[in-house]
Amino acid sequence: MKSNAIMPIELIEFTPMTRSSEKKTNDREKSILKMKHNLIERKKLHFRCRRVNDMMCIFGLSGLILMIIDTEFRLTQISRTDINMIRPLISISSGILIVLVFYYHILNARLYAINNHIIDWRITLRIRGLVMMICEVIVCSIHPFPYSFKFLLSHNILWLEMMLTLPMFGRLYLIARSVTLHSPLVNAASSRTIGYLNRVPITISFILRAFLQTYPVASWSSMLMIILFIASWSMHACEKGMWMPINSVSSRANASTSTFINATWLTIVTFTTVGYGDIVPQTYCGRGVSVFTALFGVFASAVLIAVFISKISLSRSEQMVLDFVSRINQAREYKIKTMQIIQYSVRAWFLKRRDPQYRASFNLLSRLHTAIRQAKVIKQQQRNAISENESLMTVLTNVYYEQKTNEKNFHKLNQHCDLIEDRINRIETKLDTLLTIFTQNIPTSQHSWL
Repeated sequence: MKSNAIMPIELIEFTPMTRSSEKKTNDREKSILKMKHNLIERKKLHFRCRRVNDMMCIFGLSGLILMIIDTEFRLTQISRTDINMIRPLISISSGILIVLVFYYHILNARLYAINNHIIDWRITLRIRGLVMMICEVIVCSIHPFPYSFKFLLSHNILWLEMMLTLPMFGRLYLIARSVTLHSPLVNAASSRTIGYLNRVPITISFILRAFLQTYPVASWSSMLMIILFIASWSMHACEKGMWMPINSVSSRANASTSTFINATWLTIVTFTTVGYGDIVPQTYCGRGVSVFTALFGVFASAVLIAVFISKISLSRSEQMVLDFVSRINQAREYKIKTMQIIQYSVRAWFLKRRDPQYRASFNLLSRLHTAIRQAKVIKQQQRNAISENESLMTVLTNVYYEQKTNEKNFHKLNQHCDLIEDRINRIETKLDTLLTIFTQNIPTSQHSWL
């Protein structure tokens, strides 16, 4: 009878637990499936972003190359029907590029939503992202007019032609983004996970800085070649097309600056901040290109010096080995100079005692003084090395003692906290005893106020 009475109670007690455990397992399986789906979707979006950016690079660079070809044909005044079809092709490629820009940012917003566990990607749209997208659309939409209008043929409106031609080189930012998306730091899941855990975003600036630090010579060489080509061609186009001439009376191109070779020479001279003055730009457009080239040349020179210094600098272990070897060499040289001082001193004493010729004693004395001077220099170098090591050791010693004092203060603080806690416990026990004494002495009718 007892067993029959106990069985229903056990069933009533264990049935809710099994249901809750099943619910937990179902929730866990759903979360795992959702995580798996998010990982697969994130991988697909990464691949799709990479493909869209590659298509953007193809259309953007094709439009840029067509612009250079069209500008060269128009500067040389070659007019043919097949050449007139270049600018409409540039417009078509620019339109496709703008559509791809919008599609890429939508994919990027969806990827951001998946990474941050956001349900709707439209919530991730911020003012900064919208401004960046609008700026990117403006850069990709700048291109020459598809057809030549009559008001564009006048020299007073050539600045508009310049403003629609040269800014097309801004599309080269697509190459930097393509390098970022094809980098193993972005494609590898391990590097992305390490970046997320350390709160380091894998952005374009991080990838480019990593490339500059890993491959400094190749990165800077390719960047300098691209910048020099852009500046040389821009100078050539400005000077040959006479875009915004300084002297408005003469609208003919100057042969000394209109050729591509002379424009390249002027760009290199300006980039290196030499400025021979044999060739000068004849247009305001050329002067503007020269200003940007000079500023970038100063910046590139400073960065190249910093990269060179960082590459030739020794590591800590290499510096320690070098200092040890130099100290050994200095000690050896000091011993040699000391032996020479003793040797020359003894010889000079013997010559002076025997009263020799003045020339022999003079040579020995000059050698003696030279050895003494060199020994002093070596000794000073040894003292400087010792002082540098002592300064480093003093810094390390101060850090060590500060750490020790901080540990002692922390230990004292813990002791004070323990004492305060002990005193509080004693006060609580005393209050409890007082309360029990009061309750025992007071009659039961007056306990209601306690």
